[in-house]
Amino acid sequence: MPILETLRVAIRRSSTMCDRWAELVSHLRPVRALVAFAVLAALIGSVARADTVTGDNVRIGFRGWIRPGALPRKDPSPVALHVAGTVRPIGGGRPAALAQLTVQVNRHAVFTTRGLASCPVRMLRGTSTREAMRSCGKALLGIGRFTSHIDIPEQAPFPTVGRALAFNTTLNGRQAVAIHVFGRDPAPTSTVMAASLTRSGAATGQFGPELTIEMPRIGDDWGYVTGFDLTLHRRYRYRGRELSVISASCPAPDGFGRVPFKAARGTFELADGETLSRTLSGSCRATG
Repeated sequence: MPILETLRVAIRRSSTMCDRWAELVSHLRPVRALVAFAVLAALIGSVARADTVTGDNVRIGFRGWIRPGALPRKDPSPVALHVAGTVRPIGGGRPAALAQLTVQVNRHAVFTTRGLASCPVRMLRGTSTREAMRSCGKALLGIGRFTSHIDIPEQAPFPTVGRALAFNTTLNGRQAVAIHVFGRDPAPTSTVMAASLTRSGAATGQFGPELTIEMPRIGDDWGYVTGFDLTLHRRYRYRGRELSVISASCPAPDGFGRVPFKAARGTFELADGETLSRTLSGSCRATG
């Protein structure tokens, strides 16, 4: 069945955008699933919240959402998490390079990769997007994009625009995320960034699950990362059960239909030692 027709069938059969993506992926080969994921991510990609934080010589925009916005009061249900950011210089100078990004998700969200395939980082090095999907498509967690400003093309570890794929992996014996970035401008270039992941929320406080992405430790004379976006959403079957990489609930007391819900907090550590942080505030609607 042609990819677009498969997409239409999946949309007609499902009740939510996240369910549509999950149904589609379960019936497609990895490369076709990647295309479908990109299309659906664009369809649901309306920005729920956005904010900007300013440092000494850099302005960082941070935005994101959790979908759907209607969630059970108690038992977490599958969701998609989208985070994105931009890095812009202030004035005519070069901004401090982004060294590390940490995204903390609302503590009523839970990460799990139990039973999901794992992809060794070595299988992703030096590969194109298609090759990475061919080797590790079963471990796919999400998709996105990285952009960069490049001064010295032959030294750049990033393409100017690159497709990002997030895969389930292990790092030093612990569960982690490998983010594969590939693009063809100014030349075919790929890099793999390691990201640590904590799975469950804290008992207290506003945030729990945490994703920390380490940028390549390379001199800043080549250029700098100017933007990123990443949508994590994967549903799969394990031992007869349907699981979701990310699930969440809405902490509304009985009698309240909608309550404040801080979806995520982004912390940006810059190469010059400065740390900037921003929280995405919104609300969720409780069901059940």
